[in-house]
Amino acid sequence: MTRTDLDAKAQAIVLLARGTNSDKVGETVGVSGRTIRRWAEAPDFKTEVETARRALLDEAVKALSAAAREAVDVLHQALGDESPSIRLRAAVALLGALPSISEHVALEERLTALESAVAERSVA
Repeated sequence: MTRTDLDAKAQAIVLLARGTNSDKVGETVGVSGRTIRRWAEAPDFKTEVETARRALLDEAVKALSAAAREAVDVLHQALGDESPSIRLRAAVALLGALPSISEHVALEERLTALESAVAERSVA
């Protein structure tokens, strides 16, 4: 495999991880969409695409987490605004977020417990 093929595959991995369709990926990296679909069937290639997809998702979650903290700060400050309308909207926004956050925490706890149970079984 040539250096150019490796570069094309590396580019294709990133583009597929971002959700670009195989024909567009092929056009971008200089091969056919059929070639991209053939590459995508290979287990190693699939693994690399999934790894890249997880990395992109982790990056997005980190950025959203940072923005969420700032958003909560803004809403918290708005609770002290002179306008009753603004205070009410801030309170509704903050209270509206609680159920999904609570569900997320509960799910995380359940997942951790399940992972621990599976790990204990595999050791035994």
